[in-house]
Amino acid sequence: MEYNISEAEWEVMRTLWECGEPMTSAEIVARVEDLRGRSPRTIKTLLQRLVAKGFVTFTIDAADSRVYHYSAAVSEDICVKRENHDFVSLYYKGDVAGMLARFIGDSELSRDQIEALTALLAEKKEDAP
Repeated sequence: MEYNISEAEWEVMRTLWECGEPMTSAEIVARVEDLRGRSPRTIKTLLQRLVAKGFVTFTIDAADSRVYHYSAAVSEDICVKRENHDFVSLYYKGDVAGMLARFIGDSELSRDQIEALTALLAEKKEDAP
């Protein structure tokens, strides 16, 4: 499976993940068109690309063979993990600690956010070999 999903394709995937059940192309078009103002033709092209890449599957309606029902074939969690991995590899040469240091250094964090990060790091420290 090819893991490259464009920003526009993410819009279609988010629509499918948020719905959680099979959707027709008309339903997908209506939701994405409302959110981003993309043309129906563009949205259908994005949908076909996602099918070709293996991110989306479809079934044919039993009552009307012209109607397809589309579903996400890959979970949002898997896609986000892959995107995160690619981001860290590309921009930080795989150095997660360096990336986090940069983000933390460049961000204004509340006390609660700092405490949550500290707790997360403490938990990771306990699990480290």
